[in-house]
Amino acid sequence: MAQTTDKTARHLQKLAALVTQRRVQLGFRSKEAAATACGLSHMPYRNVEKGVPVSVTTYNKIEVGFGFRPGSCKAVLDGADSIVLEDGTELIEGGQITHHQVDLKGISEEMRREFIDAATVTSPGISLGEADAMSREAVERAVKILRERGILPKAE
Repeated sequence: MAQTTDKTARHLQKLAALVTQRRVQLGFRSKEAAATACGLSHMPYRNVEKGVPVSVTTYNKIEVGFGFRPGSCKAVLDGADSIVLEDGTELIEGGQITHHQVDLKGISEEMRREFIDAATVTSPGISLGEADAMSREAVERAVKILRERGILPKAE
């Protein structure tokens, strides 16, 4: 078995604390209930909360079961200080940071105006109606991509 360094042990403990924190936040009263929700047997799950290394598959199942973004467990084991949830919330040890409210309507309108301005400058023969139609489609695609990447919150 590979030697566990102090640094690795600290990262394992940080991940253990974040996973425990999320379990409590989700309302799982027992580790067994959390393990079941993640599709795991209780021993691998308990090892995660103890700060004992487990398989990549175990970490992946916890990410899915707890709503962590893919790769979050590995990121903490590599030194990240937080886990980002699927909804964009950042979970930090002992607390959580949420994204500020995004004025999506205002941002979308500003992006649309900028796109129209750019289109009319770079394509002088384009009509305002054509530029407007293209801008609406471009903004919708941009918002979709930003949501998929977790930069903007998912649609409600």
